[in-house]
Order: sequence, then C-alpha cells, then structure tokens
Amino acid sequence: MKQIIRGNRAARKAGVALAAVIAGWSGAALAQSGQAAPAAAIGLDTIEVQGERASGPVDGYIVRRSDSATKTDTPLIETPQSVTVVPRQQMDDQGAQTVSQALRYTAGVLGETRLSSGGRYDSVFIRGFGGAGTGAGFVNNLDGLRYLRGVSFLVPSFEPWGLERVEVLRGPSSVVFGQVKPGGLVNMISKRPQEEKHGEVQLTFGSFERAQAAFDIGGPVDPEKHWLYRVVGLGRAGDTQVDYTKDQRVFIAPSVTYRPSGATTFTLMASFQRDPETGFYGFIPAVGTVLPSRAGRIRSEFFPGEPNFEGYSRNQANLGYAFEHRFNDIFTFRQNVRVSDLESRFRTVAASGILTDEKTLTRRVTMSNEKARTAGIDNQLQADFVTGPLTHKVLFGVDGYWTDGTAFTGAGGTVQNLDFTNPVYGRLPFALPALAGTKQVTKQYGVYLQDQIKLDRLSLLVGGRYDRALSDSRALSTGVLTKQDDDARTGRVALMYNFDNGLAPYASYSTSFDPQAGSTFGGTPFKPTEGEQYEIGVKYEPPGSKILLQASLYDLTQTNVPTTDLLHPTFQVQTGEIRSRGAEFEARANVFENLDLVASYAYTDAEVTKSSGVDLHKRPPVVPRHMAALWAFYNFRTGPLAGLGLGGGVRYVGEGAGNPANTFFTPDYTLFDAAISYDFGVANSTLKGWKVQVNAQNLFDKEYISGCYGDVQCSFGLRRTVLATLSYRW
Repeated sequence: MKQIIRGNRAARKAGVALAAVIAGWSGAALAQSGQAAPAAAIGLDTIEVQGERASGPVDGYIVRRSDSATKTDTPLIETPQSVTVVPRQQMDDQGAQTVSQALRYTAGVLGETRLSSGGRYDSVFIRGFGGAGTGAGFVNNLDGLRYLRGVSFLVPSFEPWGLERVEVLRGPSSVVFGQVKPGGLVNMISKRPQEEKHGEVQLTFGSFERAQAAFDIGGPVDPEKHWLYRVVGLGRAGDTQVDYTKDQRVFIAPSVTYRPSGATTFTLMASFQRDPETGFYGFIPAVGTVLPSRAGRIRSEFFPGEPNFEGYSRNQANLGYAFEHRFNDIFTFRQNVRVSDLESRFRTVAASGILTDEKTLTRRVTMSNEKARTAGIDNQLQADFVTGPLTHKVLFGVDGYWTDGTAFTGAGGTVQNLDFTNPVYGRLPFALPALAGTKQVTKQYGVYLQDQIKLDRLSLLVGGRYDRALSDSRALSTGVLTKQDDDARTGRVALMYNFDNGLAPYASYSTSFDPQAGSTFGGTPFKPTEGEQYEIGVKYEPPGSKILLQASLYDLTQTNVPTTDLLHPTFQVQTGEIRSRGAEFEARANVFENLDLVASYAYTDAEVTKSSGVDLHKRPPVVPRHMAALWAFYNFRTGPLAGLGLGGGVRYVGEGAGNPANTFFTPDYTLFDAAISYDFGVANSTLKGWKVQVNAQNLFDKEYISGCYGDVQCSFGLRRTVLATLSYRW
C-alpha cells in the first residue's frame, strides 16, 4: 500500500524528486522533437511509503481513511460527515453474499426488505429514504462513479466478491456525486491490483443446494513493480428458499495497473457479470402473513407465480480506468471513466390482490426486455497549498453521465387465480400483455468546487455544485417524445474541531437533488426532488488505539415529492414533503488484537409532512423507528485453540408501517448470526494457507416479514442459511 506524504521536510524532498522526474521526461520529449536535451537527467526510482490509503485494503475492521465523502484522501476522523466503511475482512467474517448483507450492521441503513438471497437488486433505506414514495434506494455508485441503470427493470447489481470495501455516506451528498437520494448513498470500491503477489481460491457449499467457487489472484508483473495485475472470478448455482426459483451467477473482473513513477498511476478495470437466474423478488399479501387469514398462514416457501414462466436474467459488462498524476507538491489530476453495456429479460406472474375467502390470489403478468449503454466520466484537479495560517485542499471537478436505453415492457394480461393453501400451477395458457417500447436518452453534466480549510485543529469544509440533467423519452409505438431539462445548485458547509484527545465534534449543512420522471396533468415535466439536512455529530478516535466511535443527530427534509393531484387523480403534483429526524451511533474496535467489534444503533423519526393522499402525517412504509446491531469476532492466536475463530452477531429491526395509510404494521424482529473458522496453518505449517469457515445467518431460523410496501406487497425475510467455505490462500 502506498501513501504520498505532503508537507514539511518530506514534502520538500518529494517535490525535489518529482521535479527531477519531470525534468527527465522533458528531456526525453525534447530529444524526440530534435531539440537539445539537458546535459544531465536524474533518474529516480519510484518513491514508496507504507501506510493506509483511501479506497485501498486494510488489515481488520478499522478503516482510517476514505475518499468517498470528499473525493480526496482524508482521514475519517477529519471528515465532517457520518461515514461508515465496511472492509473486506468484515465481509469475509460475516459471509456476506450481497452488498445489502454487507451493510447489516451499519447504523441507519436497512437492506433486504425484499427477498433476494442472490442479489437481484441491492436496495437499501438510509435515514428513512429508499422506498416507493421516496424512490427506490438502489446501490448505484461504483468506484466514485454512478452505476447507471436502464429505463425500467434493468438495474445493475455488483458481485461483492469483487469489492475491497463498501462505503456509506449518510445525508445529502450531491456536491461531489450529483443526483442522489437525500438519505445518502453507498459507494462500492472494487478490488484493484496490489504490490504483493497473492492468491486465493474458495469452494462454498450450503443451504438451498448452493455451490460456489471463487478465486482472486494478482501481484506484480515485473521486479520494479511498474506493472501490477489482478483477476477476480466467481461462479455459483443453487436454489432459493422460495419454491421453483434458482440463483445463478458468473463473474469475472480483470484489472491492470501501470505506475511509471511515484507520481503517475493508471489502472484499467473490466468486469463481466452474467446472472441467468436471480431468485424471487416478488410480493405476497399482508393477509396470511402480517394480518390473520381464515385459511391460515402463507408459507415462506410459497411461490405465487408460474414455474415455467418466471425469470429475471441480466448481463452487465463494464470497462473503465482510474488515472492519477501528481504534477508537483500543489497540483494533482485524477480522471475516472467507465462505460457499461447492460441487458435484462424479465417475466413474472405476480400477486395483485386477495379475494374475500382470504386464500385466493388474483395475479397479473409483468414482462420487460431491456438494453442500455451507459458512460460516466469524472475529472478532478486538486490543489494543496497554504495561505498564511490556513492550509487548503481545493478540489475542482467536472463530471458527465450518459445513458441510451431501450425497454419493451408490459403488465396485465389474463392469468388464473391461485389458492395459496393448495397451489396448482400451469392449468391453462394465459394471455400475455402487449409490450410497449420506450427509447430513453439521458445526459447529466456537473461542475463542482470544494475547499477543505484547516487552521491548526479547526477545519472548514465548503463546497458547491451546478448540475444540468436532460432526458429524452420516446414512445416507439406512437413516436411521442417527452423532454425534461432540469438544473440544480447544491452545496454544503461543515465545521469540525479535532482535539488532542481524539474527540472531533462537527456541524454541517448540506443539500441534494434527484431528477424525477413524469409530468403533471398539464404536461409540465416534474422538477427534481430536493433534500436539505442539518446535522451535528462527534467522532472519537483515542490516540494510539484501534477504536472509532461516531454519533450524530440530524434533521433531513425532502421536498418536491410527487403526490396525488386531487383534481385529476390519475396524475400527480409535486407538493409532497417527507421529513426524517434521528440519532445514530456506531462503534468499531479491535481489542487486544484478538477481538473485533461492531455496534450500531439508529433512531429514525420519518413522517410524510405534506401530501394530498392518505399518507399525510404518516410514517413512510417499511421504515422502522429503531434498529440496533452488535457483531463480535474473536481470533485465538496462541495456546491450544490457536487458529480458531469464533463470531456472533445480533440484529434488531423495529416495527414498520405496512402501507402508506399506516393501517397495519409489520412486527419487529431479532435475528442472530454466527461464524466459526479454523486456520490449519497455525498448528501445522505444512497446511499453511488452508482455512475452513462456516457461517450461519438467521441462526435460529426465525420466520419474519422483512417489509411491506402495501396491502399486497409484503416480503418474507431470509430464513436460516448455512454456508461452509474451504479456502486456500497464498
């Protein structure tokens, strides 16, 4: 791992070395052009300084640096925003199989509200935002760039085996990321080439006939370590807890890094993910699950669709690069680019209602075939300098995103009812809905400026951004074109003080925007929703310890929320408003080098404060008031149990509103997780690198409803899942 040291004597020496390198390059350029080169060019080796760097790997659970919140390499203890980083080690210890599962112990984040053991979509609530009324909170940021989607059901989902860490920014973050949900965002950081040669292979077997193989190999190509490579891959197949559904995936992600000097780095990253089957992502009614039914309770294995018709397949291919060049002690330029090619095919028979006998489901068909090509680029120029007693880290950025998607979708048709007490499938052919084609092209351009100013231990973060978002949507059957042209100005300001004892209180104000599709009855395109947040918090990192504590209080409001137009009930107007107030606490610690701890608690008071519908002054569906979690993992490093690892966790989620009118609520639930591992090499050196691990999620097999979005839109949570993994690492 590398870290560039700036400031004082080390910075001056680095600057001299860098100047010499630039002089050497200049001489080479002059020689090629036929001009005289300097008489002597000083050749220097790459400058390497060991230490943690933002977005890089870390040893254990404690992460000290990140660049997601500010897009600059900044210590978390100096970042005036509530940020959580879930590192690779935690994901491995907990056996996370999706990004949503990796966030189970993160304060203020609720995932897995819809059943998808293999991760058809990774969708999360952050600070109460992420549901139907506030826009689905898909995890859609990868390596600092938005991971763009298609028109309708085509939403990418990245394999967590290919990730180094998952970072959560709580609160509006539009200044550096553009259009985002007001509750915050999740930024996935992919694995990249490392300086040391390494390799790992895994075989995993477990519940629902799951079989999985994975590998991760890489290291330097040449002795000077100018060229580095890495290849990460995975394949799996299995069933799910829902009858007649399967979960299948193939994933490969090669990457190459070229470092001609300590000042320049270029990393080329590619990935391909094929999901032939993605399990069950549908709904079941509240009657028979949350609410009583005369016919009894719906089984968690119950499949409401048609076995020979159900399916969601997806292909996603990505190609991009991350480039960085440090010109001198002041200026550094970075450019991140990614292009993606996406396609999906979706067919389902879904429950649409339940009859008065409280056991017969009415159903409808939904179909979608989609393709999309997307691109994103983010250019950043960073300047580090001093003006009098003030130290500045200025970031100027220009980014752009483009999508070109086509979707053929339809819903309705004619399909037989289904008795959940005695389901009979495939009785008669059913009528399919007509598919309507849509061609959509979107563009967004943003310019942002940020300054991190320090005066001794006092720091001020100021940033502003201007965005323009354009969308052209054409109905292929009629040729009708709908255009949207939005612009937005967002900003943030934050103040923080770092005491000598490791205490760091802060206060911040930030805004966000998120464009909305659709228009009013009069044809006026919807404006973007806007987010505004006030937050105060404190972080604590005792000097010399491996402990990081953070707590925060916030007041967050989203405006321009679409709500029913009372004069034209089939249309909407943007007079709605949602407010979320809450408190969060999170702790991470490594105790005595053997015990890793993660603890979190969140109180979320979310309310629809303006609406023309039944949800006025009600809680948004699903969002619980209380969430808490505790995870511990202990490694025996000496004695007769050396090599043994034991882990355990408990997760609590409070009751959530079952529909917009809050006429019923889903019960709270408590789940337990466990892990046990054994490193064979500790006791027998000839078995070095071999390890076996068993993870149990929902250890006591609790049957529960993870969330309801409406009267016939409920989902069971994941039942007990046990996975055993044999790995060899070198």
